[in-house]
Amino acid sequence: MSSTGLAVAFAVGAASLHALAALGMVAQRRWWYPTALTVAASGLHVCALHFGPLTLVQPLGVLSLAFALVLSWALTRRRVTPREWRGMALSMAGLAGLLLLAAPTRPRSELSSTQILLLTLAVVALIAVAVASASRLTLRPVRRSLLFALAAGTTFGVSSALTQTVTIRVADSGVSAALQPASAVVLVLAATGLLLARRAYRVGLGAPLATATIVNPVTASAIGIGLLGERFTGGPVEVTLSVAAALTAAAGVVLLARGSRAPVTRPMRPERVPVTP
Repeated sequence: MSSTGLAVAFAVGAASLHALAALGMVAQRRWWYPTALTVAASGLHVCALHFGPLTLVQPLGVLSLAFALVLSWALTRRRVTPREWRGMALSMAGLAGLLLLAAPTRPRSELSSTQILLLTLAVVALIAVAVASASRLTLRPVRRSLLFALAAGTTFGVSSALTQTVTIRVADSGVSAALQPASAVVLVLAATGLLLARRAYRVGLGAPLATATIVNPVTASAIGIGLLGERFTGGPVEVTLSVAAALTAAAGVVLLARGSRAPVTRPMRPERVPVTP
């Protein structure tokens, strides 16, 4: 299997585990198994970033939205609306088109220490603004959750970009290269993103998961193209079709977000009423 195929396989596995973890966060019954699933998904995600570029790996995270839809139906028996099915079909079709048409190049470049510092400061500032706004402004719970989801998606996107830099350094210099400030930043950002996501999913999966799912690849792809020199190959026809596929996937995500507004939780057990003799 080619490196691109391995990257896709690892990314698909990570997306499925992220969907399960998100469902666990919504249920809010135990903290350990969503965390364990997130750690496992992060391991697969690191492998995907080692074999593929950010502009290919990160958009595959959209699969977590479709997986969450199917899993929520299977585990909680929540009715899936026709709008959600249409959204899933469009997002899958758009992703399939991107995989078939887009062939991003991946130069062996890594973020410099200055770039890592600037990205870290930027994401910390965004988190501070999002948390302060959600705490001080009078907002509806859904809008407040969207602020946390925006911060979580950005944090995960930056964390993925830094993770790719760490994997390149480890591949070039050995395991000792992992003992560097960038690795510590990755761990802190990943943990922060997890906490923000847990806060965002308190009102359900629909709009918050969709927001984080969109912001994550947009952030990572911007870093990949703007700072790492990743580019898409192909002529004008391939580029046009790739853009159309991306817009199709985005339209599907919007439908999924608009169609899944109800909280995705396990049905509560009926209370037992004591019978008096």
